[in-house]
Amino acid sequence: MKRREFLKAIIASPLLLSGCGAIKSIRGLTMREKLVLAENGRSEYRIVISKEASPSERHAARELQSFLKQIANVELPIVTDEAEMSGKEIILGRNRHLEGLNVDIDWGRLGDEGFRIVTVHPHLVIAGGRLRGTMYGVYTFLESLGCRWFTSKVSRIPRMDRVEVGPMDETQVPVLEYREPFYTDAFDGDWAARNKANGTHHRLDETRGGKVKYSHFVHTFYSIIPPDKYFAEHPEYFSEIDGKRTAERAQLCLTNPDVLRITIETVKRWIKEDPEATIFSVSQNDWGGWCQCENCRRVDEEEGSHSGTIIRFVNKVAEAIEKEHPNVFIDTLAYQYSRKPPRITRPRHNVIVRLCSIECCFSHPLAECPEDRSFVEDIRGWARITERLYVWDYVTNFAHYIMPFPNLFSLKPNVKFFVEHNVKGIFEEGNYSPGGHGEFAELRAYMLAKILWDPDCDDRKVMDEFLEGYYGKGAPFIRDYIELIHRETSGRGIHVHIFDPPKKLALSPQVIAEAERLFDEAERAAEDEEVLMRVKVARLPIWYVRMETADRLTPELERIAVEFFRVAAQAGITNISEGRRIDWYRGVIRERWGLEV
Repeated sequence: MKRREFLKAIIASPLLLSGCGAIKSIRGLTMREKLVLAENGRSEYRIVISKEASPSERHAARELQSFLKQIANVELPIVTDEAEMSGKEIILGRNRHLEGLNVDIDWGRLGDEGFRIVTVHPHLVIAGGRLRGTMYGVYTFLESLGCRWFTSKVSRIPRMDRVEVGPMDETQVPVLEYREPFYTDAFDGDWAARNKANGTHHRLDETRGGKVKYSHFVHTFYSIIPPDKYFAEHPEYFSEIDGKRTAERAQLCLTNPDVLRITIETVKRWIKEDPEATIFSVSQNDWGGWCQCENCRRVDEEEGSHSGTIIRFVNKVAEAIEKEHPNVFIDTLAYQYSRKPPRITRPRHNVIVRLCSIECCFSHPLAECPEDRSFVEDIRGWARITERLYVWDYVTNFAHYIMPFPNLFSLKPNVKFFVEHNVKGIFEEGNYSPGGHGEFAELRAYMLAKILWDPDCDDRKVMDEFLEGYYGKGAPFIRDYIELIHRETSGRGIHVHIFDPPKKLALSPQVIAEAERLFDEAERAAEDEEVLMRVKVARLPIWYVRMETADRLTPELERIAVEFFRVAAQAGITNISEGRRIDWYRGVIRERWGLEV
C-alpha cells in the first residue's frame, strides 16, 4: 500500500476518534477534533473557575453562562476547582483543573490583560491575567461565535441549535496598556469591558476588571496651586509675563522651589485620597501664558523648547514620590507651546508624557499629510527619549459635533503610526456631551475600541459589521454615504481640523443631493422604527451643513430645520458643540431665519 493511501486509511479509522487529545499526531500526521459545547438545548459542559478567582474572572464566568444561554438556550453550571475534574469543562483562568492539563502558558508574557484560548479535547481553556485577561479572553471567544456589542444598547447575539468549536490556540496580548475611546456611550461599563477598553472615564468597577485610573486627569496646575489661595501673598508662584507676575490665563513658575515643594505635598495627598489611582497628572493649564522669568527662560533656552521647564519640574516630582509609591506615575502634557521635546532632559521612567495632536489635520493619515510634518517630527523626538509615551488624540469636530468629520479611514493608520513610535497609551477624545450622538459617534467609539486593542485589525470589516448591526437594511446606503463624504473631502485634498466650520468641507450641490438620495434610500430600507431613528440621526450632519452654508431660507430648508430639531430632541442630543447646547443653536436659527423650531 502506498504511503498516501495508508495515511488515508488511518484517518478514516474510528479508533482514532476517541481519546483526550485535541490534536493527535501519527508519524507526522495531525488530526483535529471539534468540541460540541451545546446542541438542541442541552450541554455536557460546565464552567470551572478557581476557588480564589478574581472578581473579573467570576464575572467572566457569569457572562459566558449568560451569553451561551442566549445563544443556545442552555445554562451551563459554574463550579470551582474544588470539584474533581470530570466530563467536559470550559476552564477559565488559572486553577487546579488547568494545571492538570499541562497546558504551557507564559503568564509573564500575558500580563494583566493578555490571554490564551486553546482546545484540549474535550476541554476548552480560556486563561489570562487575573485582572482583565481571562475576562477579555471570554469576550473574544464569544466574538468567535458571532457576538458583537456595538453600543451599550445594540448588540448582535446569534442563535444556534448547535455550538461547535473547532481547534483553537490563540494568544492575544495588547500592545497598548491604556485604551480610551472618550465618547458618552462608551463610558458604559459593560460596553467597555466587552470591547476591551480600560480608560479612566469608563464605568469599570472591580467586577469588570477595573481600569487604568487617573487622578486629576489634566490641566492641573491651578488645582495644585490655586490662584485665589496663593496669588495675593505669593505672586512669584505664578508666571511672569512681560515683566509682570500674573495668574490670568497663566501657568506656574516651575523654577520656584516653593512651587515644587507644594506640588510634591499635593501629589502625595492626592495619592492618599485616591489609592486606586496609578497615574497623577501634573500638567499645564489649557492655555498659553508660560513663565518668562529669568530662571524659566534660561531653562527653556537650554532645552530648545518650553517643555524643558515642565519635564525638569515633573521629573523632580516623580523622583520625590517614587520611593514611597513605586507603582505610581506622574503624567504631564506635551501640548501646544510645550509640544516639542526638550533637547537635554529625558523624562524619568515613572513619568508619562501625553503628546497632543490638537493642531493636526485629521482627514488624512498623520504620517502622509504635509500639514502634519511638524507633529510627526515631534512624536519621533519624544519616542527617542521617553519610556512611557501616551497620546491625546482628537476624533471629532469640537466646534460642530453634528457635522461630517471625514476621519474614519484615518483612525487605523493613525493608531498604527502612534504604536510604531513607541506609544503605550491613547486617549481618543470625541463627543462626551451628556446626550452623546453627534456625527457617527457610536461608530467611531466601536471602531476605536477594536483598533486600540488590535492596531492590525481589518478596520473596514469592523465598520461594515457595525453598520449592518446598527443600521440594518439601511447599512449599504450609509456605507455609500461615508465613502461619498470621504471621497469628496479628504480625497480632494481638503484638510480638516477639529474646529473647522461646515464651509471648509466645500460640498457641492451635487454631492449634497447624492447624500440626500442615499439617506432617502436608507430610511425606506429601515426595517423598524428604532432603526429608522438611527438613520435619521445619521442624516443630521448633512442637514447641518445645508443649514450652515445656505445664504437664504427656502421652504425646503424650513422643513429641514424643523425636522432637524425634532430628531435631535427625540434622540436626546444635548450639545451642538463642546461648549454650546442644542438650545443655543435653536436660538441661532430663530434669530437667523425667524423660525420657531
